[in-house]
Amino acid sequence: MISSYSILIFFILVNLIIVTNFNKLKIFHFIIDKPDNIRKLHPKPTPLAGGLIIFLNISIYYILVLFFNEILDQEIFFKDIDTLNYFMITSFFIFSIGIIDDKINIKPNTKFILSIFIITFLLILNNNLILNNIRFSFLERNFFLDQFSIFFSVFCFLVFLNAFNMFDGINLQASLYSLIIFLILVIFFVNSLLLKILIITLIFFSYLNFKNRSFLGDSGSLLLGYFISYFFIISYNLNYMIYADQITLFMLIPGLDLIRLFVSRIYRKKNPLSSDRNHIHHLLLRKYSYKFTITIILLLIIFPIFLEYLKINIIFIIMITTLVYFTLILFIKKKKTTQWDKFH
Repeated sequence: MISSYSILIFFILVNLIIVTNFNKLKIFHFIIDKPDNIRKLHPKPTPLAGGLIIFLNISIYYILVLFFNEILDQEIFFKDIDTLNYFMITSFFIFSIGIIDDKINIKPNTKFILSIFIITFLLILNNNLILNNIRFSFLERNFFLDQFSIFFSVFCFLVFLNAFNMFDGINLQASLYSLIIFLILVIFFVNSLLLKILIITLIFFSYLNFKNRSFLGDSGSLLLGYFISYFFIISYNLNYMIYADQITLFMLIPGLDLIRLFVSRIYRKKNPLSSDRNHIHHLLLRKYSYKFTITIILLLIIFPIFLEYLKINIIFIIMITTLVYFTLILFIKKKKTTQWDKFH
């Protein structure tokens, strides 16, 4: 029987080889993101290899499971090989949309419609991902969704896929956010070998990202958004996470940014799925340094999770975090750029 420790060591070696030989491995340089001085302000052309690195790791994991079926005994996310197959098929399609989008820029509406078909296909195959009822920490009753359950489940997937995709904008932002979520899930809620492999993958990718050697790309952000949605829904349906508002705390900042951007774009008569430079990281970078920006964003993410750990009322946490978020947005927009801000 293969041990989980030997598998994790194997993946550490795999990712170490990728990082140390990244410049020599041409497969990771298939798609290059070139600066355009409009939306893309990075200093030099950079590979969009994050999605490929993540998909390569989960593909190796899948191959190992096919050879060693007992690995599934260490998973709560897949009850049998069929559910893992559905997960991998859907991951491939999500990854493919991202790769094509990275290469030729798919129209937002097209990407959205394709995502609907893929997620609906997944839910038809795997009913463990369908949300049949909603539980809130502040109410004693459950809300049963009945015939609306599959529509609501698709909606939840799509909202977070788009929120996470929009949230990925500067180095380390999306990868560290995902790392925080995966670490909390593993430490406090579930025992999953796949989650541990993804943590290893993201640690090594974050090094490449920090060094400006690779970006996550749409393929990476869509994959991670899909994974997080998948893991949360399974954890909720299996009662590892009890309340819907508890999960909301983990997704609050990307969700608030999504809502603000959608309202702003609709008000300006723009497609809510279109791109702009009004995300929270863009606003912060106009006034402050990169280090300050990434620190503030990570603190905003950790803040509600930490308060919930202290057993503070979840609704109060959501309200105070929302107030902090919008107060910060207003403060940034009113603050004048100083010479110090420009050069630091």
